Formats: sequence, structure tokens, C-alpha cells
Amino acid sequence: MTATIDTDALLELVWAAPIAVISVTLSWAMVVIGATRASEARRADRSTAVALNALVAVAGGLLFTAAVVFGLLVLTA
Repeated sequence: MTATIDTDALLELVWAAPIAVISVTLSWAMVVIGATRASEARRADRSTAVALNALVAVAGGLLFTAAVVFGLLVLTA
């Protein structure tokens, strides 16, 4: 029995996997950092900083959700 290796799929995995890992990690980091800093700014009564950091957290959450949905779509295709 001869094993065949799909080199195109392996090469795609070599560049796609690190991009996926980095994008998911960075987007989740945005959620954590934004929420933490917003909470700290709220305690210090800095409303502008609260709004900006909450915006970072929401943007990170949207990016994270988009990355997960895209990954599921690729997985099921």
C-alpha cells in the first residue's frame, strides 16, 4: 500500500495555523485587557477611559467571535 501526501494541504496548514492562532489569541487578549482596564478606570472615576477601554473589549469580542465562526465554517466545508 502506498501512502500519498497532499503537499498542498500541508503547505496551507503551515501558514494558516499560525495566523489562526495569533488572531484568536490577540483578539481574546483585547477582550481581557479592555475589560480589565475599563474596570480599573471605572473605579478611578475616569469615564472617557472607561468608554475607550470598553470599546477595545467589544472590538476584541467581535473579532474573536468572527474568528471562531470563520474557523467553524472552514472546518465544516
